[in-house]
Amino acid sequence: MENNKEINSNTCMIISKSENECIMIDTKKDEKINMSLKKFLNYNCEYYGSSFEGRIKGSQNALGMKYKLPIIIEESKEIIFFPTKAYNNEDCIWVSLNNISSYEENNSSTLVTFKSGKKYNLELSIESFENQVLRASKLLLILKSRKQN
Repeated sequence: MENNKEINSNTCMIISKSENECIMIDTKKDEKINMSLKKFLNYNCEYYGSSFEGRIKGSQNALGMKYKLPIIIEESKEIIFFPTKAYNNEDCIWVSLNNISSYEENNSSTLVTFKSGKKYNLELSIESFENQVLRASKLLLILKSRKQN
């Protein structure tokens, strides 16, 4: 697909804007992507050798869970993203585990600070965000332990 951008180590978040558009938030700039969030994730999973569904199944097997699973986009660079809501929810945002510097409660939402210094307020509770960070961290630990064997 021409003019597509690949998710990489500098990608912080991917936000759905419409059925045919999403925004890739990078450490330096934000880029409009002319495809749905799910298509963009699938494109990137395929770019790195799998598919979105394959990554979901891999996470299900590794974590023993079924809902709101993090996915490994790219293994060697340990690029792991997690959803803020159910995948099919229009308001779902995918967040890079490796680019989070800190997060804190901000009223009933979560203020995330990325390593680049960019800050974003996400409309989900600190407990929900922390749960997703823990799931993604567990997936990262599993990936690292498998690399050593």
